[in-house]
Amino acid sequence: MRVAFFADIHGNLPALEAAIDDARARGASHMICLGDIVGYGPQPAETLERLRAVASAAVLGNHDAAAAGLLDAALFNPFARDTAVRAEMALDAEAKAWLRSLPYVLEGDGFACVHGTFDAPERFLYLENKEDAALSLAAAPDFPLLVVGHTHIACAYVRSSARAPLRRLPLQDFLLPKGARCVLNPGSIGFPRADALDAQYAIYDTTLRRVTFHAVPYDLAPYRLAVVRNGYNIYSYWFLSPAARQRQTEQAFLAPPARPALLPAAGAPFRPQRRRRTFSKTFWFFSTLLALCLGAMLALILRPAAPGAAETAHHAPGDGFNLLPPLDAWGDLCDGEPCLVSPLVTLPPGAARLRFAFTLVAPGSLSCTVRPLFVNASGKAKASPAHPYKRDGAKSFKIDVPPNAAALRLRFDGLPPGALRDPVLTLESDK
Repeated sequence: MRVAFFADIHGNLPALEAAIDDARARGASHMICLGDIVGYGPQPAETLERLRAVASAAVLGNHDAAAAGLLDAALFNPFARDTAVRAEMALDAEAKAWLRSLPYVLEGDGFACVHGTFDAPERFLYLENKEDAALSLAAAPDFPLLVVGHTHIACAYVRSSARAPLRRLPLQDFLLPKGARCVLNPGSIGFPRADALDAQYAIYDTTLRRVTFHAVPYDLAPYRLAVVRNGYNIYSYWFLSPAARQRQTEQAFLAPPARPALLPAAGAPFRPQRRRRTFSKTFWFFSTLLALCLGAMLALILRPAAPGAAETAHHAPGDGFNLLPPLDAWGDLCDGEPCLVSPLVTLPPGAARLRFAFTLVAPGSLSCTVRPLFVNASGKAKASPAHPYKRDGAKSFKIDVPPNAAALRLRFDGLPPGALRDPVLTLESDK
């Protein structure tokens, strides 16, 4: 059986049609959508109708959830929020009901699918590096192949055995050996975030355990026409520019390397060729000098105030170090209401993103939320969105640090006594 995985179609009907025709020509018997059928693109209703006619199954994406009324579009950036509202208006009641029926996780023959990550499928987190891939592999141990979308960037992470390290493969066709496990992202059908302008998808042969990447050219003119006719902002679509169309004609498929990471499958691998731009030594010298000056100024501006005697920092610089104090130092009352709050933790200079991991142990029912509370150097507080949980187990999520934030508290509401275990707050690496 050959399964075609489509991700992040985003209302691009011409791209979807091209991918469907190509997948059928390559012998795909099943087509599975990894979410975000609508959003961004100018034809949400038409795209959804076409996908429902051909897809074997689909999972729920964050843009689908917003269009179906399951997710607040106010959490999106302005462009995504505007297109989410337009998609909600374009879809009829029956289409929205179908979107609401989609699962977060789909299980198949030797594979499982989700839009974001398997460790928190309802949170729509991005799987961006090996650490994120390892969390998903641990959360779904029964499947050799895990397929995700959401980032719009095609990639594959493979662990050849249970004790082998996880590594990112070159973007080319490969065979998945027995005992190996893989996290696969086929790329985006309809809204590119890299140089490739084609409709990207992947095919998995469940018998041969073979993964092939595909990039299908399609005519951008009907898409541009739909953007203009339906009243979307043409300047939000970078790939509709003449320069982008020129780059599309320059892409080529290259031969596989002599020694691939795994045994390569037959056929041409997906490796788009990129043009190199060169700059003079003078340009690089002054660019580096300007960057150093700006970095020094920002470091002085964003340097946090020293913690007071009652709010001592419980951290040391470096990734992997737990910034949080022991649980016996946390408080359990908030304005007369039961809750659990960490002491104020001073953030290391330059911290941009944190990861909070913890375990919930609740023998009975559980319905709690956790909310990061940031404090700047002047003492002004700013709350981040709350994260709800209705089941116990290991949890984790990433926290973006607002500008000028100097310290952080973590607050749990509705948490049963003793339910929180092993809270760990670490700096998130950019690697």
